[in-house]
Amino acid sequence: MQNHSEIAEFLWRIADLIKDDYDAKDYEDVILPFTLLRRLDCVLAPTRLQVRADAEKYKGQPATLREMLLKKAAGQSFYNTSEFSLAELIKRPADIRQNFDAYLAGFSANIKDILYNFSGGVEKGLGPIYETLLRKRLLLEVTKAFSEAPLDPETVDNHAMGTIFEYLIRKFKEASNEAAGQFYTPRDIIRLMVRLMFEPDRDKLNHQSIVGIYDPACGTGGMLTIAKEYLLAAINPALDVKLYGQEINEKTYAICKADMLMKGEDPDSIKRDNTLSHDLLPGKQFNYMLSNPPFGKDWKNIREEVEAEHKRGDKGRYGPGLPDVGDGAMLFLLHKLSKMHPSGTKIAVIFNGSPLFNGDAGGGPSNIRKHILENDWLDAIIALPQDIFYNTGISTYIWLLDNQKPAPRRGKVQLINASGEEFRTLLRRNLGKKRVEIGEDQAQSILAIYDAFEESRVSRIFDTADFGYTKVTVERPLRLRYDLTPEQRALLRLDKAFLALKDDRSEKLAEALDTVAEDAPYHDDARFFAALAERLPFKLTLGLARSLRALLGIRDENAEPVKDENGKLLPDSELRDFENVPLKDDIDGYFAREVLPHVPDAWMDRSKDKVGYEISFTKYFYEYTPLRSTAEIAAELLKLDEETENLLREIVNPG
Repeated sequence: MQNHSEIAEFLWRIADLIKDDYDAKDYEDVILPFTLLRRLDCVLAPTRLQVRADAEKYKGQPATLREMLLKKAAGQSFYNTSEFSLAELIKRPADIRQNFDAYLAGFSANIKDILYNFSGGVEKGLGPIYETLLRKRLLLEVTKAFSEAPLDPETVDNHAMGTIFEYLIRKFKEASNEAAGQFYTPRDIIRLMVRLMFEPDRDKLNHQSIVGIYDPACGTGGMLTIAKEYLLAAINPALDVKLYGQEINEKTYAICKADMLMKGEDPDSIKRDNTLSHDLLPGKQFNYMLSNPPFGKDWKNIREEVEAEHKRGDKGRYGPGLPDVGDGAMLFLLHKLSKMHPSGTKIAVIFNGSPLFNGDAGGGPSNIRKHILENDWLDAIIALPQDIFYNTGISTYIWLLDNQKPAPRRGKVQLINASGEEFRTLLRRNLGKKRVEIGEDQAQSILAIYDAFEESRVSRIFDTADFGYTKVTVERPLRLRYDLTPEQRALLRLDKAFLALKDDRSEKLAEALDTVAEDAPYHDDARFFAALAERLPFKLTLGLARSLRALLGIRDENAEPVKDENGKLLPDSELRDFENVPLKDDIDGYFAREVLPHVPDAWMDRSKDKVGYEISFTKYFYEYTPLRSTAEIAAELLKLDEETENLLREIVNPG
């Protein structure tokens, strides 16, 4: 074995041992945890005997103290007190079951946590993983194969080990295709994200000593590790980069934590739970945050916790608003906003199209956009090529946010349309629904467009207020006529307000309506009620008047407008309409210009005004394609007719 690629391929080929008993999508359930076990064995080998001796020596000590002493003896942040390693286990094949149990039980708590989650939350170590191998008579063979893998630190340092593990993760995820996108973001997208985040901060990062990076939906940890690798390799190798993440899926969390461990990172900075309901890094703030939260994932199961957080207002994470319960992606963004550092934080997040425009003015998604834009945190949105993810071909976007924008970008938002052919490369072989990737040169082109901050065919610059509008309620008067047909009056007798009349008032009302009907129809609401009042020995209540209008009135645009007892026009709810007036436009001027010429009897109910924000990305980059002329279409049809006739002649008269 001379290079890391050969070692990675060696580990990948161990899957051949299980291919007859496992589906390809399940290979990682065996290969990844066993890769971790082999690496741990190699790292712990020099101190194994000392740890066993100290384990016996400190048996009576409190658990926390004993844990600390054994880690010190191991010279690592983990240890194993058993007498076994993978190499030792294969020496006693007949006892491999109980010995494997003892081997797993000897690990420190943080390693047991990884193994516990690798097995989907089964208490007993690798649980179903090694039990299944045992049942299929494969445990000894797989253990033997891994015991020969050269993963000792002298051959493979932490960085190389992480690279090997990352290679295996990528191979398994790409092999599974459809399932990959849920927990694994294509690396070309991540590299573009980190470049857009870090390159504009190059000067600042060259003068910093420590940086914290956070991903609240970290999956297998690829965004975190690629971000760190880019910082150290391309920006400042002296940076102390701290990685933090949280993940809900047990196995994915285990992969991420194992990867961190093998790269020499602090695995305890990776937390497992639902980020949206349980923030396990409360009060922590970060310089950089990035994530690819799941698209269209509902939050019904945590509704109570999320709504309680929303009710806390500014003290909670979700004070600005709540997205639709069917899609929690914007909750991840609100969560990150709550962790911005006052000195400066950049956020990169991948969304589908919904967060750009879904929700009406005053609704949760619109209020979230309002909160972001009015605080001037949205820096840019980049449209990615379609078919770039493993499990979806839909349009996707990178949102960049910054709470300390440079002066030229303040009050502005840049939209970049990088969905065109010049920003993508076709793959030789499709990976699930992933047909294209963003190449190195293409990523550099997108960065150059972002850096230039200029208007072009693929770049548009807007004021933050350009995305805002006031939703104005437009009313028109209620106009009714009264025919007072027998059918209408029969319906009235079934109305609750009519039936609620006491004494003989219901009969008096019926009699009055019969006499009033003789002069019907009435095209004036006031005249109708005046005529009715003359014939009634009691005064109509407002509730009864409403019932009479609802049951007897027929909408008629030629009738006189209906007014209330104070002479105020009553609006017709069926004719109610809404106008979205751009924030930069004068509302009265807009109304006079756009509404009154068409409906001169309309008025605005300004008490119902709501401010909303939406980003109609595709509208800003729409390119008109002229329709073909009728002559061109006719010529094409004639040509097709001629070709059809020629084919028929060949069929009828072959040769």
